[in-house]
Amino acid sequence: MKVITIAAPKGGSGKTTLTSALAVCASMESMRVAIIDLNADQGNLTQWWMARGEPMYPRLFSDIDDITENIELLRLEGWDYVFIDTPPLDMDVIETSVMIADAVLVPVRASIFDIGSIDPIVEMCKERRKPFAFVMSAFDSKFKKLNTTAVAALAADGQVLGTRVSYRAPYINALTAGKTGPEIEKSLKPEIDGLWAEVQRLAGPVAETQVGSAA
Repeated sequence: MKVITIAAPKGGSGKTTLTSALAVCASMESMRVAIIDLNADQGNLTQWWMARGEPMYPRLFSDIDDITENIELLRLEGWDYVFIDTPPLDMDVIETSVMIADAVLVPVRASIFDIGSIDPIVEMCKERRKPFAFVMSAFDSKFKKLNTTAVAALAADGQVLGTRVSYRAPYINALTAGKTGPEIEKSLKPEIDGLWAEVQRLAGPVAETQVGSAA
């Protein structure tokens, strides 16, 4: 099982958009995909999942009392992937989510405020020796100079994934309908497929032998 934590210390970075899109993409390969919403104050991922209805994959797990214990239970049940949507600002929750992750994805917008906020997560990942990478979210190709500057600043701290998640209305509109961007706008599919391929390389392969089976 691979645990992928999506973390950013600043709100509005696109964590829920990426968590839902990647989890749905992973579900095309395996029905054993779980999502965990640790952003209790907003619960956006939970709202998205409730609006999604059928099919109920990926599967949401809520009411998490001990994330470390729950992850081990999911591992024993034979899940392939677990995606964790973390809250902003709650650094204790973020650090625990980093600690149990096989890979950490840090969505960042091309703004001085977003880039200036990432240091604590970078330090966590490096201290815990966790593979991590930045992904440019809400990316607008028109701002070439700003984008170049932002990528260069991020690259000084870690890997920047090649896939850019564009600033497109379907990503926003899809969430309220329990969908993901590529599900309502096919032109977005290459973005998420490309991002998922990069995240899989970052996290490494899932073990072929599972202890249990996800019901």
